Amino acid sequence: MKRITIAFALISIAFLFGSWGFFGHKTVATIAENHLTEEAKTAVKTLLGNESLADVASWADEVRNQPEYKNTAGWHFVNLPLGLSRRQFRDAIQAVKNENLLTALALNESIIKDSGATKNQKIIALKFIVHLVGDAHQPMHVSRAEDKGGNTIQVQFDGKGTNLHSLWDSRLLDHQGLSITQLVEKDDVRKSKIRKWQKATPTDWLFESYKISSKLYEEVEQNNKLDEAYYQSHIGIVNKRIEMGGIRLAGVLNELFKNGVTYQ
Repeated sequence: MKRITIAFALISIAFLFGSWGFFGHKTVATIAENHLTEEAKTAVKTLLGNESLADVASWADEVRNQPEYKNTAGWHFVNLPLGLSRRQFRDAIQAVKNENLLTALALNESIIKDSGATKNQKIIALKFIVHLVGDAHQPMHVSRAEDKGGNTIQVQFDGKGTNLHSLWDSRLLDHQGLSITQLVEKDDVRKSKIRKWQKATPTDWLFESYKISSKLYEEVEQNNKLDEAYYQSHIGIVNKRIEMGGIRLAGVLNELFKNGVTYQ
């Protein structure tokens, strides 16, 4: 009975911590594909074959209920208390003992860099990197443990009940009503901004998300009935985070594959 309860808990956790939804992750990956170097494109093709980055963008969510990936449930987020300064945040995230988004990203990057890793190990690592960079840019993935990243905070939006996490995963994007193609067409970032965004570290990405989620918590504490005005004032943040995620994913892959890809 205890074994069954634990298994159910793991499945529940995996369900709760979905991110950007299929739509958002696919958009992040598609933007990244448009900013890859030729070396990175070749390396991705070598590893993924006929699959694109967009095709594998949600793979990490799809497999985490499988026994061999049950240890990755905690890879998709990091929980920290509110009210931290940038320095306090950096120190706190480095002190987190459990595997989390930051450590998972570093682990999978190290597998790509390891010339002794097998092709299959690198394929899996690449799939995780594509997903985790997207997760890092979803604000509610850097939030509080006590409400499971906003999953237990109930809100009303568009006349329907939902929770704060789901709202930022998909509901705001759904309300916008744009296709992935239309979102990607908005990607017209200047080269100077691309360089600035790609220069930031993963800790910087997470702190950006942390600052946004802190504000979102404050807002829903004052009012959890969210209307069109909320959508209008927040959809720009959603779109920017997705675009930043795509640009930075491209930067990560361009650096990892600057000398191609080798494996055992």
